[in-house]
Amino acid sequence: MRSLSTLLRLLALAAALSVAQPVCANPVVIVGPSLEDAFEDSDVVLRLKRLLGPEYLAFRRNFDESAVPVPLKDGGLLLDGWRLGFPSHHAAAVVVYPDGALHAAYYNAEDRAVRYFSTSGGRQHRALLIWAKRFDLPSDHSPSPHRSVEGNPRASALAVPTVEEQAAMRSVATAIWSAELASGWNMNTEVGRVLGEATKQIMDCSAAFGLGPKPVGWVPGWAYVANTSVQIVAYVTGASGHRVYRTCVIATASCQRSFIEFASGEF
Repeated sequence: MRSLSTLLRLLALAAALSVAQPVCANPVVIVGPSLEDAFEDSDVVLRLKRLLGPEYLAFRRNFDESAVPVPLKDGGLLLDGWRLGFPSHHAAAVVVYPDGALHAAYYNAEDRAVRYFSTSGGRQHRALLIWAKRFDLPSDHSPSPHRSVEGNPRASALAVPTVEEQAAMRSVATAIWSAELASGWNMNTEVGRVLGEATKQIMDCSAAFGLGPKPVGWVPGWAYVANTSVQIVAYVTGASGHRVYRTCVIATASCQRSFIEFASGEF
């Protein structure tokens, strides 16, 4: 029951992190919980220490900041984090289930390898393999869909926007992340929803930014992104070029990356 209450609290937190922030002169950067705060009043951290043993400290060092928690379709929840200022070089992730199952991994660029841990034995959880694809790994260490992993791919159940709408959504993803990342994502309706949330998060964070017109009439969902992509791209590009408000784009990209990657994979 403690694991279930932890999941429910994290799901509530994920929703709360998308709520609009008050207007002020400085960027309002939304950050996820620390590892200890995320699993407060549960034994998850204690079980992580048991599972990782002497490697727990290396894992914990890569959790200075964390992203918005990602609920998985199989009932689990993923929380990923990174060392302050080094999200692509020092990162970690944990997947928790209501029944107490626990999966964890961490990555340090100097090692060029991901370390995996699981209460289910040697199997690598598919969500962690998807998470690991973002790192610069040697070919023999790169995540492979043919490895034995927890969970199975699901058939697509999401509507697919038109080619033109997908191109519009991809332009927004490119503005927030990069062309290289956006080109590899499936522009389904769930990805569009995440893009909409990311857009709102950037606009809320940069509420005092006045160097360009903001996209108007924000509503949840992919259609808003597809229909206002030109305005969104112009605004995000302007914020990215501002020495203060570029923080809003960088922080949002880090916090929402796992969400959009899992939405793309429909996992």
